[in-house]
Amino acid sequence: MTKAKRYDTVVLLESIGAFQKGEKGAVVEVYTTPYEAYDIEIVTDQGQTKGLAEGVRPEQIEVPAKVRFASIRLEADGTRAAVRFSDGTEVTVRAEELYERKS
Repeated sequence: MTKAKRYDTVVLLESIGAFQKGEKGAVVEVYTTPYEAYDIEIVTDQGQTKGLAEGVRPEQIEVPAKVRFASIRLEADGTRAAVRFSDGTEVTVRAEELYERKS
């Protein structure tokens, strides 16, 4: 379980008061005594504040992983690239696949 820090985005793992499981919010306060808990500002997908969930325990939230590119290696002929992510996952992508996704 990843500990949340102030301003982290979190997802509720269970319903808490008027807030439903799966809703997102931002940690606005972190408490360590008498036990670890958080105050979380719950927001809509449009970023509007819905309310404040107070005293939320660590097991009631998830801090989504922040995956980043670690490296991108082009094949010699330029038709494929091997992409490695910060979590160690690696995928190979064909240039045509990416080109078809352009908007």
